[in-house]
Amino acid sequence: MAVLEAAVAERQTKGERTRRRIMDEARAMIDEIGIEAISQEAVARRVGITQSALRHHFPTRESLFDAIFDHVFSGFYRSAERFLLEPGHDPRQRLLKLCEMHLGYVVRESDRVALGSFAHYLYNPALLDRQSGWYHWIAGHYAALLGAIRPELDAESRHGRALAILTMSIGAWITIGRSRPAWPDLPGDGARAALLAAIASLIDQ
Repeated sequence: MAVLEAAVAERQTKGERTRRRIMDEARAMIDEIGIEAISQEAVARRVGITQSALRHHFPTRESLFDAIFDHVFSGFYRSAERFLLEPGHDPRQRLLKLCEMHLGYVVRESDRVALGSFAHYLYNPALLDRQSGWYHWIAGHYAALLGAIRPELDAESRHGRALAILTMSIGAWITIGRSRPAWPDLPGDGARAALLAAIASLIDQ
């Protein structure tokens, strides 16, 4: 993955590299101090460019946040899509591994950025529609895999369980995200394992 990212970066123009650096630094600032404390002036200063150069790529503060959060969500769903296309797993393995990947993303990536994005999307109808489209897309795959695993389930049951799985995965940002304190009775990876076990029970019950 690192080799691929390096190859992509090498093919980027100077403007594309500047745009990516602005997004990377602003994303780090969201993780460190939160959206409300960030100004275009502060981002430009951190990147080492003028405010006019920053506004060339992102005319407004909101357009910068739109691009960052769109990139975060798109990156996750591209990973999910690649995983769904991988050969070699039966439907139950594929569904559990997809959920494991989702929860792994939750505990590895910044929950502050993720939760900030959820709030930001609520005030941008176009982004909210796109986010809802992603949720429907992955829940649809969950439901299709449940149908292959449990053909006796009717469509309403499949989609209800798919929604429950998605809700547990998204809710994990609040309960086991990177900045959250550990659950005292679930040390180490216990909380993530407990969620995966609950998902497995939804598949099998």
